[in-house]
Parts: sequence; C-alpha cells; structure tokens
Amino acid sequence: MAGGRGLKIGVALGEGSAVAVVLGRRGAPTAACSGAFENDGPQLEAELRRAFEELKASLEAKGVGPTEGARVHVALLPPLADARVIPFPPMRKGEAEAVLTRDAARYFLGTDRPRVVGVRSPGGGGGTFPGAGDGSVPIFATAASSALLESLRRGAAAVGWRCESTAAAHGAWMAAATGDEHGVRSVVAVAGGTVHVLLLRGGHPEAVRQIPLDDPGSVAEVLGASPGRAMVLASPGELEAIQRILTREGWSVARDPDGWGSAEEAAAARAGSGILEMVPPSLREERTRRRRRSATWMLAGAAVLIVASAGAHLWGAYRELGALQEQRAAIRSEVGPLLVARDSLNALRSRVQALEELAESAPVWTRSLVDLTAILPEDAYLTAFFASGDTVELEAAGVRAGEAIQALRESGLFQELRLQGMVERELNEGETVEERFTLRGRIPPGGEEGTP
Repeated sequence: MAGGRGLKIGVALGEGSAVAVVLGRRGAPTAACSGAFENDGPQLEAELRRAFEELKASLEAKGVGPTEGARVHVALLPPLADARVIPFPPMRKGEAEAVLTRDAARYFLGTDRPRVVGVRSPGGGGGTFPGAGDGSVPIFATAASSALLESLRRGAAAVGWRCESTAAAHGAWMAAATGDEHGVRSVVAVAGGTVHVLLLRGGHPEAVRQIPLDDPGSVAEVLGASPGRAMVLASPGELEAIQRILTREGWSVARDPDGWGSAEEAAAARAGSGILEMVPPSLREERTRRRRRSATWMLAGAAVLIVASAGAHLWGAYRELGALQEQRAAIRSEVGPLLVARDSLNALRSRVQALEELAESAPVWTRSLVDLTAILPEDAYLTAFFASGDTVELEAAGVRAGEAIQALRESGLFQELRLQGMVERELNEGETVEERFTLRGRIPPGGEEGTP
C-alpha cells in the first residue's frame, strides 16, 4: 500500500485517449489507453475510472512498481481544455481569474456550464501584468469543465491515486519550449488530429492557432514570413511531414529536449509544471485544509522548540550554577582568612575616617587647650580663655600660682607671657586655699589663630 506514495505520475488526457508517464524518470515506460472522455458526458466518471485502472495496471506491468497512493498531475489536451489569448486591462492574476470565471461563456465558447480557468501573465508571475502600448495585456487563459475536473479527482481516488493538479496541455508544451537552450519562437503540437500552434514572444504566447492535420502546409503561413526556431511535438511520421515544410520555408526545427515521441507524451511528462493550472473547488478546499494543517503543525513545532530551548537554557543555567558552587567550595578554605582580614581592614578604615571627621570638625583651639591642660600642675586649672589674632589671655586658678605661671612660661606655647594685675588669694583660717591669676601672651609664628 505504501509502495507508491512517493511516486508522481503525469497523465495527458484527450477526448479519446489517455497517456501516463512516471515523472522525474527519464526514459521511464509509458502507458496509454483509449476511451470516450467527452465533456460532461453521462458516463464520464465511469470512463475515467476505467482509464485510470488501465493506466495503473499497464505501468505496474511494465516494472514501475506498486503505484498505490501515487500523486497524479493531469494535463488536459484540446478540446477538453480550451486556450485563448485575451486582451485585458492591466490587473492581477486573481482578478483576471475572477473575471474569466464569472463570465466564462463570453470568452470560451461551447457551453454554459461552470468552468474552471487558468491564467498566465506575460511575465509568468502572479503580480500585476505589464500593459502593451495600447494599455491592454495579452493574457494567456485556459478553461475546462468543472464537472470534468471533479470527475478526474474522483476517478483517480477510486484506483488509489491522488490527483494533485490539473492544467492545460498548452502549459506543458510551453514548458518544453523553455527547455530549449537556443530559444523557441513557436510551438507546433499535433494532438487529436489537429495541429496546435503557439506563437511566442519572449516565452509568452501572443496567439494560439488550430490547423487541420490534413493541411500541414498552412503551418508555415500561420508562423509567418520571418523564420526562426520552432519546436515540433508530434509522432515521428507527423514530425517528418511538418519538419519538411518548415525547413523549406527557412525555419529551424527543434524536437522535444527530453526525447518524448509525441505531443501527448510531452504533455504528460510536464503535467506538473504548474503552468496554466486549473484548480477545481474540491482541490482548492483540500489545499486550504493542508495549509491550515501545516500551519498548525508548524505552530506546534515552534511551541515545542520554544519549550525545549527554555529547558536547555534552564539546564545550562543550573549547570553553570553548580560549577560555580563547586569552585567556591574548593577555594572556601583559602578565601576565609582573606575575608576576615578584609573585614578588619574595613573596620580600621571606618575608625580612621571617624577620627579624620572629628579632627576636621573640632574647634581651632582644641589642641592648645589640651596642651595647656597637660602643662598646668595638677592643682591648677583654666577658668577662662580668650584669643584675638596672635594674642591670648587666659585666667587660671590653683593652690600655687607661681608654679603654674612658671610651667606655662617654660612650655614654649606662648611668647612674652606676662601676669596681668595681681594674684588674688583666697584664705581660709589664715592659710591660702586658692590663688587666681590672669596671663597675657602671644602665639609663636605658625601657631593657631582663632576667635574666642
């Protein structure tokens, strides 16, 4: 059952025959069958199922292998697919398809039933078509019966195949022309007893002509008086007759670059080219479901990747944390004393800073007062201290004023230290208990200056 799921098969379907080719295999065997594949015929679906069964059996009998689950691309030959070059105002591909689908009977004659159209711009893309000199755009359009395309999909599914795309054979013939390295100005394809001529300009058809097979001489007239290179897709006998006529008129004739022997085989071999594809409603819905399913899987995959990435990041973070903890444990015995020394140093710095702040905020005469306190005898003390410029005046008291005055003079803190007034004595029962005196002097040069 799973043997053919990767297999791609191209089928060229005409009004009375079908040809199948394994895509992607040069020189692969082909299969053919006949039938009545009339548009909208009452037995159309049954005929298509029978044709697919014959093609499947023939391919498997020729050694292709199991084809169950194969993907099928179908190219519709004229008149099952009608092709026209239609002048349109410049517009986008989707807009042109909508206009042609809405009013298909106006552009494609023969039936009023629903049709599916395919469009190709002169540039081959899906954007806005560039206009010609008169403002019109030569759009290459094709159309096929919607019922035929839906029947194709059901017929393929009945034999275990999956119809991936349906397109006009004209697109496959154009794909053959693009494979010619010398450049082709026209494509001549013989299919269903009719010669189909595509006149190309820059790889895009500017006209489509049909000529009866019994009048091959008209091919040269349709191609025009300016010879060039023409690709002829036909069976050997038909190819020889057309080549003889074109060569006589000065045309250079090219054959299928991949060596396929007929226009049907060439169309089947390039059925999946995507040129002039016609998408029926069921296939459009299926592709929409696939896109949604793919988008869902992509979102789910993205979510899984995000979670996996977050998990990997978290695991990496824990791993780095563990490694860092191991390193810290290894050097803890060495770092401990250093941390203690650092803490002690920080404490010393704090104390030094506190002392510096105290020194900066202390009064100017603090040092002098401290020195005076140290110099005075134990039984003497200051009662007042005045300073003005370099002159100081201090009042003191003690048991023996003479010793205090002598100590201050010998200390060198002041110059020209003199007693002001008399020493006042306080007596108690005839004995001196305290002597008060006042001294004035100058601060030596470089000493402290301040205000009281």
